[in-house]
This record gives sequence, C-alpha cells and structure tokens, in this order.
Amino acid sequence: MTIQYHGDACVRLSGKYAEREFSVLVDPYDAKQTGLKPLRPSSVDLVLSTTGELPSFGEGPYLIRGPGEYEACGVSVQGIPHNGGTIYRIVAEDVAIAHLGNASTALDDAAIDALGEVDVLFVPVGGHGVLTAVDAAALVERVEPRIIVPIQYAVADSSLPYDRLDAFCKEMGCSEKDAEEKLKLSKKDLPGDEMWVKVLQVE
Repeated sequence: MTIQYHGDACVRLSGKYAEREFSVLVDPYDAKQTGLKPLRPSSVDLVLSTTGELPSFGEGPYLIRGPGEYEACGVSVQGIPHNGGTIYRIVAEDVAIAHLGNASTALDDAAIDALGEVDVLFVPVGGHGVLTAVDAAALVERVEPRIIVPIQYAVADSSLPYDRLDAFCKEMGCSEKDAEEKLKLSKKDLPGDEMWVKVLQVE
C-alpha cells in the first residue's frame, strides 16, 4: 500500500485487490478555500468525509459521508460517530488504518474500542478547531498504533489556521526534516514493539 498526504486532513491510500488497483481519498478539500494544490480525483474508487461535506465529484467514486459499515474494492470501512462528525477505521491489504481527521476532542472509550487494533493512525495535531499537539500525543498513547502520521498542521501556501508541526514533533520525538514523500508498507513491514512517527511531505 502507498500512502500520500495532500494537506489539511486529506490522505490517499493506493494498493491492489484481486489483481486490480484501488485508490481511496479521505477528506478531500476545496483548493480555493484552503490554498492547497487542486486535487485530481479522477482515478479514485472510494471517497470518505469526516465532516459529511465533499467538494464536487464526477460520477464514479463510491462516496461515504458518515457512520456505518461499508465495503468497496476490497476495502472495508467502519464510520464511527464522534463529536458531530465521523472518524474511520479502514482495512485495506490487511492493514488497519484509523483516520481521525477534524477531531477536536479526545475520543471516549466506546470510540477507542470501536477502532480496535490500529496499524496506522492519522491524527490531527494543529489545534484551532482540531486536536492540539499535546492532546494528539495523549490520544496516541490511548490508541497505541504501530505507525503515527500527523495531519492538519500548518504548511506552506495554505490559508488554514493550524499551528506548525514542530510542537507535535517535540511531544513525539520526530522531526520535520525526516519527512518522506510517501509511505509504502505492507502488513509484514509494520513495526513490532516499536511505535514509528512518519511525517509525510504534502503532495
């Protein structure tokens, strides 16, 4: 599986299922409102929204806007209600992914239980409407993922009000200088007893 970060809460997951490729886009944004690069969703099979709102899409992608259980292109999705929005547990290529985009408050025990075992956690860290760096670090300790990918922090050219990533890196011992272009992984690549923080460059 390949994971890319586009800025704000938007991530793209790409992989293979039954000899065909799939692409999942979570929380696509409006480029005019965010100042981020326009997205090219033409080849996307599945689109998820944590807020219930989505920019205009042409025909094709399967759209998920809220709680429930879904499956498409070999990807299983569980939408879990949280604080007026939705957080997602996504399972693709046997990798369990939790996306907490736009979460502004700590998860309750029921939500933590619903997420279950998490291999990769996308967690907002920039404050100003989403979790702060301190709150995000505390939540990581409760979820105990194998890999943490911070999202929703200040990036160049964006008009979004988030704080910079360095506050979260100070909490977690990571560095923006180690940012990777994309994350490629499989179930066998996941760390055992360690917890990795992976900072991704905005594409």
